Amino acid sequence: MNPQPQFSVVIPVFNEEGSVKRLVTAIAFALKRFAYEIIFVDDGSTDHTRQILKELESPTINFIGFDKNKGQSSALAAGIQRAKTNYIVTMDGDFQNDPSDIPKLLRLLLKEDLDMVIGIRSKRQDSILKTVPSKIANYIIRATTNLQITDSGCALKVMTASTAKSLPLHGELHRFMALNAHIKGAKIKEITVLHHPRTQGISKYGLGRTFKVLKDLSIILFRHKTIKC
Repeated sequence: MNPQPQFSVVIPVFNEEGSVKRLVTAIAFALKRFAYEIIFVDDGSTDHTRQILKELESPTINFIGFDKNKGQSSALAAGIQRAKTNYIVTMDGDFQNDPSDIPKLLRLLLKEDLDMVIGIRSKRQDSILKTVPSKIANYIIRATTNLQITDSGCALKVMTASTAKSLPLHGELHRFMALNAHIKGAKIKEITVLHHPRTQGISKYGLGRTFKVLKDLSIILFRHKTIKC
């Protein structure tokens, strides 16, 4: 009998057929001393990602499949709601996040009784198209609230299930999970994590998404006019 999972690793994927098997192997190696579950949410992939995930299904791996692409926020929401454990890890499915960082995020969360720990990609391996809008968003968050966040867009996070399940997740709001948690009073800290260049698949980030990200940020801040919250 498998032990009761201590935490859930929620991973949204879209056309990541070249990464998912390697990611599962890396997670198994990094978390061999833990009891955990992986919840993959396939966001309407059009390649062989769904078939590969179904073949990987096991007592440790759960699978949710969308009939069409709904976006990363919706995929995360579905995985988080499926999770039955007290702690939830989120990460991307493109293998840019490194599963070896998960234990230290968990240790910090538990040691300091936090609600969320978020990674800082100190040596981020992305194009200017992704890094510049991210820096602008992080600057705006720091300038208008008391959340002194370095890398709000880092997908690698660990949080309590109650925190995760309370967050709004639609549009591009997955990029502002830390901000929305902060607005709800969550205790949050950051820690440096690894970040790898994408070697498989194609980035889904484009210029149009940049405007959506900044629009969502402005809406969040407008709705919570208690600036410096």
